[in-house]
Amino acid sequence: MGMSNADRGAPLWKEKRDTWVSVCDDCHSPRFARENLQAMDEACKDAGLKYTETFKVAENLMLDGMGEPMPKDLHPDWSGQHIWS
Repeated sequence: MGMSNADRGAPLWKEKRDTWVSVCDDCHSPRFARENLQAMDEACKDAGLKYTETFKVAENLMLDGMGEPMPKDLHPDWSGQHIWS
């Protein structure tokens, strides 16, 4: 959804990151806050890669004809209840 590709070093983000660090450094060191922001950046990148990978697997299943929709007797009905066979 684009967050994994965001340039966290861009000027737009620098001001926001500095604000976040200033909030965290009320109780923590600025280094602690910056290291945690970096860890969150890495988590966003990892999540984006996993999302892309999962989407590609689903796409390939559909192309191979194996991504059949759920059988009508097992799908949820419009009221949100499940119909069990």
